[in-house]
Amino acid sequence: MTSAYLPSHRAVPVVPTPDPAEQAATSARPLQATARTAKSTPEEETSTLPQKTQQVPMSIRVLIVDDHEIVRKGLYTVLSEQEDFEVVGQAATGNVAVTLAMQLQPDIVLLDIFLGASNGLDIAQQLQRGCPKTRIVILTGYADEGHLFRAMRIGVHGYLQKSLPIIELLSALRAVYQGERVIGEPRAITQVLGEFERLTKEQERIRSGLTDLEIELVRLAAEGCSNKEIAARQFWSEVTVKRKMQDVYRKLQVTDRAQAVAEAMRMGLI
Repeated sequence: MTSAYLPSHRAVPVVPTPDPAEQAATSARPLQATARTAKSTPEEETSTLPQKTQQVPMSIRVLIVDDHEIVRKGLYTVLSEQEDFEVVGQAATGNVAVTLAMQLQPDIVLLDIFLGASNGLDIAQQLQRGCPKTRIVILTGYADEGHLFRAMRIGVHGYLQKSLPIIELLSALRAVYQGERVIGEPRAITQVLGEFERLTKEQERIRSGLTDLEIELVRLAAEGCSNKEIAARQFWSEVTVKRKMQDVYRKLQVTDRAQAVAEAMRMGLI
């Protein structure tokens, strides 16, 4: 599986293995039913609440949110075939998704980004506030860097592609339920790591106090350019280059060009 699991700060209770005797006493799990009123439209949502007449093993309760009925039904079928999953509701719009999530408090909301007039990432932010114990997993058919980074900033627990094989989707959802954070595509993992590197360098730059121009001067010095060559490239005088390099030394707390280059490389600035 290509998924990456990132640690979470949230603790997940361990589900005990049912006692064989107790299982034998339980003749059957309650049947799930999806009710739709006579006046319902294709965009109206359904929810399934488990009966509590018998003791059953704990399952992962999932709310499916997607504006395509065929996708919702497909996910419902796949999840319902698993012993450890229970689809407690379905939603085609953002507003209904929030309402159902508040009522049902599912373990996981499986959420598309494009929901007609709604943006799934906006819905994710609302769910983070209204259902803090619910884990949000984005399931999208689009590979968009902007959406990925925003989802990570929001703090979703999973970002998966709809092209993911079923067995990997199920494994990812189980990992999320256990408290992991999951990214399901190698390209997305590379993008996240690249953004992390960029942010790390930016933090180091801010901490050093160097400007972009001063970092460029250090980079030229690392390439072996003399003050005269740097002056020619920047259309400055050598005196100006020397003065600016002195500012670099002061900010990096070094005394010469070689130390400045070494410190900038250590900090990942060049």
